[in-house]
Amino acid sequence: MIYAILLIALLLTVISAMRARTIALRAVPAYRSLQQRLSEAVESGRGTHVSLGSSALLDESALTAMASAELLYQAASRAYGGDLPVTASLSDPVTHCVAQDRLRRAYLLRNRLDTFKPTLARWYPSGVSSLALAAGVSASLLDEESGFALLCGRFGTELALIAETSVRYDRDLLPHSTQIEGQAIAYAASAMPLLAEELFVGAAYLEPTPLHIGGAAAQDALRYLAIVFLIALAALAFLGVNL
Repeated sequence: MIYAILLIALLLTVISAMRARTIALRAVPAYRSLQQRLSEAVESGRGTHVSLGSSALLDESALTAMASAELLYQAASRAYGGDLPVTASLSDPVTHCVAQDRLRRAYLLRNRLDTFKPTLARWYPSGVSSLALAAGVSASLLDEESGFALLCGRFGTELALIAETSVRYDRDLLPHSTQIEGQAIAYAASAMPLLAEELFVGAAYLEPTPLHIGGAAAQDALRYLAIVFLIALAALAFLGVNL
């Protein structure tokens, strides 16, 4: 069953990529807002901070870590013209290496590799709901005059501490979490947060290549197929049909 789903996903991605020019992706307001906020941070002479939370490559949040690292790359490649550098934070030591590499690639893309420093990606003591991470992100927003914070990945209730700092000191915030408690706080703290699986289609909206668009379209198609399948199962159960 798993292999069948993967095969269907691959076929949908390939077909969608071939027809990318004719595909209109569903609107995700958070990504339009992200590009605007990055531009405003650059224009105001303030920095941008991207936090991946406790997303980790070596546990069940591996896909979240990779998707968050992609958003870090996209944000850094767009905020390169600011007076202050783009910084990152996370609480997994293995993912820290990935974050450093994504930042380096973004600086290399904009021919500013001379300004890149490995210390722009910061590691804080690991663990889900890490208060040290929340304190570190809050300090970065204040001490480094970061005007915008993008939180994407796995966050728990510690997200409330970062949100409180951003509200109190007038720092722009676009939050997201794959944890239900973190997503609830994100929804309350921001007028336009990233919601649930929207994290995994960021490249399609920020760097719309045929492959990225095909992947996003395939995800939407699989979602609709799953909904139809669940409705069909419910209808069969209601009719008393045993599978």
